[in-house]
Amino acid sequence: MNTRRGVTHLLRPYGLDLRNALGSRRRGRIDASRLRVTVAEQSPDSAELMTPYVQEVRLIAELAANDLRGRLLRDRRALVAGIHSGAVAVVTQYELRRSPSPALLDRWGRSVAEWRAAAAYCRTRAETVTGSANLRLAHYWDAVWQRQSGRDRSAPARPPAWLPGKVALDDSWQQPDTWLTAASGADSALTTALRVLDTGHTTGSGRAAA
Repeated sequence: MNTRRGVTHLLRPYGLDLRNALGSRRRGRIDASRLRVTVAEQSPDSAELMTPYVQEVRLIAELAANDLRGRLLRDRRALVAGIHSGAVAVVTQYELRRSPSPALLDRWGRSVAEWRAAAAYCRTRAETVTGSANLRLAHYWDAVWQRQSGRDRSAPARPPAWLPGKVALDDSWQQPDTWLTAASGADSALTTALRVLDTGHTTGSGRAAA
């Protein structure tokens, strides 16, 4: 598999592939003269540094990540539906009848494992998107920093950790099971069944699923 081609294919529709590096630097040189602050003196969290370009890159990355998540749910809709229906059977067997069924739980668990593997792969793609967005920001701020430093060869280079507007995935990407629930935090059959699966116990009696 050509990994580089795969990454380019992923990033190009969002305008985040390497061809945009020159554009990022050009925009940085333009904005450097417009900024009323000296970037070297500003905290990376400073509101003054949330320029239109930074906001644009952040929005693109957010939309791209949401698009990847939406496509995952669309492409795996049959698997998601099966997980929901199977959750009802698990809850009925473990919570209502109080009669653990390892075979049932194992079959349903395999579907959940398939979902989690697909979500993990989707997360790596989303991390590629955020990484590329941060690379664009790095090119942009390098250009701003260099332009504001002028011809002062003694001026320090931009510290790598100084990256205003740095993009990161939200916390839900570490908990993809929450994407399956109809409402955030709802104690549905699915959340109860997942608790049974992950603990191996019924929630009411605390009896192990032998």
